[in-house]
Amino acid sequence: MKHTGRHIERIDDLASSIRDARRGMGATQSELAGFAGVGVRFVSEVENGKETAEVGKVLQLLQRLGLELWVVPRGGQLPEDDERS
Repeated sequence: MKHTGRHIERIDDLASSIRDARRGMGATQSELAGFAGVGVRFVSEVENGKETAEVGKVLQLLQRLGLELWVVPRGGQLPEDDERS
């Protein structure tokens, strides 16, 4: 499944992006937890928008889901695919 980009303004936006990507790959929360090296409870909390989730573990989930997190100035643009490193 190709996941299109999503503007993240709130934790709920990030939570739904993670949940949608997991579902899109046909994985359960337990399966994602297993191959991301985190607990099932953590996956559930992230997908439900827990604001105090560990950033490092959230990045692990994103990586295992094939997602990237970019921080750009407001109104800025992401680099083209061939410019990303």
